[in-house]
Amino acid sequence: MIMIRLMGGLGNQMFQYAFGRSLSLQYKTELVLDGSLLLDKSSDHHVTTHRDFDLDIFPNLKFRAAKESEVFLFNGDPKASVFNKITRRISLLFNPKKLIVQQANQIKTEYLNIEGDTCLAGRWQSYKFFENDFDQIKKDFILEKPSILNIDLLLEKIESQNSVCLHVRRGDLVTSPVYNKIIGALDFAYYKSAIEKMNALVPDPLYCIFSDDIEWCKQNMNLAASALFIDKSFSGTKAEGHLFLMSKCKHFIISNSTFAWWGAFLSGNTSKKIIYPKNWYKETSLVNPEMCPPEWMAN
Repeated sequence: MIMIRLMGGLGNQMFQYAFGRSLSLQYKTELVLDGSLLLDKSSDHHVTTHRDFDLDIFPNLKFRAAKESEVFLFNGDPKASVFNKITRRISLLFNPKKLIVQQANQIKTEYLNIEGDTCLAGRWQSYKFFENDFDQIKKDFILEKPSILNIDLLLEKIESQNSVCLHVRRGDLVTSPVYNKIIGALDFAYYKSAIEKMNALVPDPLYCIFSDDIEWCKQNMNLAASALFIDKSFSGTKAEGHLFLMSKCKHFIISNSTFAWWGAFLSGNTSKKIIYPKNWYKETSLVNPEMCPPEWMAN
């Protein structure tokens, strides 16, 4: 059994599922997802963004939800009764459980070579964690077209032109003192430079702007090209609308957002140009130079 402990929003959960799915295929065992961390809403929401289980937007995923007893075997519980603690120790003697916690955003051999029932906790933000199973992961993450008003008209524009998905993440990267310090929203200089590069690569681009702060984009994104500002009415209940539309774009300028990363990765355009921020994190210890495939362009 491969158990993956979920954390973060949709993009992060997709990385975690992809890693677990790849391991489960390699070792021919079942994938189990532990959503217990997502249930904890005790922290101040303005400091740490509360998340929910979002992977249910994908109908093709292969996993089962972890049982409470399984989570307890891997992680223990300081509030458990003496009887349950003793029972857990006895169970581990006969069927050892291994817990692996990722350090920062590192890629280590021990994360990829495992034995027996294992629980893995981390971000797993790199294509390296599932590079042998790209085709299968893309099949797992196939999205049905959401039932959203006017989505067909927008989709026709995206698919018929040289559409460039331009993703701007602000939200908690601006408002949360924790996320602002560790990650931080990109400044306009990044987008200006990326747009200039994309204009040189793509003739007659149509910029499709996705953001959690579309009003900021309207006020600050002065594009010398055609542009569509795609507002929250196309988002859907769990951002599946935005992800679906992003994945239909032909080229990408992404922010430091795992959600945007997946929009670019899932695009079926074989000649797509993807520009991403080389300074993904303010906290340098979290920087992973192998987060993005080598054909993507750092800016």
